[in-house]
Amino acid sequence: MKTWQKGLFAAGVFGLAIGAFIAIQATATPPLQKDKSGSQAPLVVTQQLQAQPHRFELQLWAEVKPKEKTTLTPEVSGRVIALDPDFIAGGVITKGTVLVQLDDSDYQVALLSAQAAVASAESVLSQEQAQARVAEQELRHLSRDQITALALRQPQLLSAEAALKSAKASLQKAKRDLERTRITAPYDALVVNRNIGLGQVVSTGTALGELYSVEQAELYVPVASFDLAYLPTERAGIPAQLRTEQVSREAKVVRDLGLVDSQTRMSHLVVQLDDPYAVRSQQPVIRFGQYVEVRLAGRVEEKLYTIPQDALSDGKVWLLQPDMTMARQQVDVVRQSGKFAYVKSGLTDGQQLILTVPNFPQPGMVVRTAPSDSELVKTE
Repeated sequence: MKTWQKGLFAAGVFGLAIGAFIAIQATATPPLQKDKSGSQAPLVVTQQLQAQPHRFELQLWAEVKPKEKTTLTPEVSGRVIALDPDFIAGGVITKGTVLVQLDDSDYQVALLSAQAAVASAESVLSQEQAQARVAEQELRHLSRDQITALALRQPQLLSAEAALKSAKASLQKAKRDLERTRITAPYDALVVNRNIGLGQVVSTGTALGELYSVEQAELYVPVASFDLAYLPTERAGIPAQLRTEQVSREAKVVRDLGLVDSQTRMSHLVVQLDDPYAVRSQQPVIRFGQYVEVRLAGRVEEKLYTIPQDALSDGKVWLLQPDMTMARQQVDVVRQSGKFAYVKSGLTDGQQLILTVPNFPQPGMVVRTAPSDSELVKTE
């Protein structure tokens, strides 16, 4: 290659190098902020603080239990002649359903006999009343001092009236005994177990089966003494939400047991859930024995700062000052729940809370903030 060609080639390469350098400089990231010593300042993420009203919520756990439990027992004896198909373990029955029918033939006879006794007593009473009226007519010519109660047949009349009352009482008992051969469900219920079968002779007091009411369920919710401060003074009526992995139901607190457990030192609130088995509604079912999360709506605090718990250390937080330096601030935390802490005092609106604290932080340390999430990702 000739000398002039070599010079031209070298000049071209040098020109390309200068152009590339200029292009790189034009697209390069501006120099990062540095502290007073000239080193690169750490990058932090901040959150602007703003106080807002906050309703406290307690997250507790409790077991679902029936409000009412009943062991069915007959009030009369007899042979079982019929059983409701749903009167089996796990069956759900409605109030008034005839679960067990006892043989009532003897009680039908007793009812007829009682009715006959009443009719006879009424007849005797009518006769005595008539005879008393006749005696009174016959003795009208005598003075009152000469007329005795026996002559007016008053003892016989009182005896006949008493006999009628006794006969009517026997009739009422015969009717009740006949009705008691039909054993019905006292409420909407879940059948826990059944202890009898068709043809079995049962006597008064025999355990026929056990029922749990599905009209209402109750949960005895343990609450620590320090959590009670976040609930309204009037406990009854506090809204509650019951949650499992699959369902959520609305409930309410109905009473405070008013006792502190001597072993656990916990108080207990009673939460009531209506129609847990959805017999009379389209709500999802919550079963007895389930251990569910209970969320209680607490009192409202008008002005609280909600900050991540990670930003809190030993009751203090780091704040970003207007001159891009860090400052440590003591705060008054009223509650910590989940991933958040709730601060009542020590902060003011508009301050910048540092969420990502650099290694070995010091008051007065110069930091820089990321203008956007994209820059933060690129820097990392």
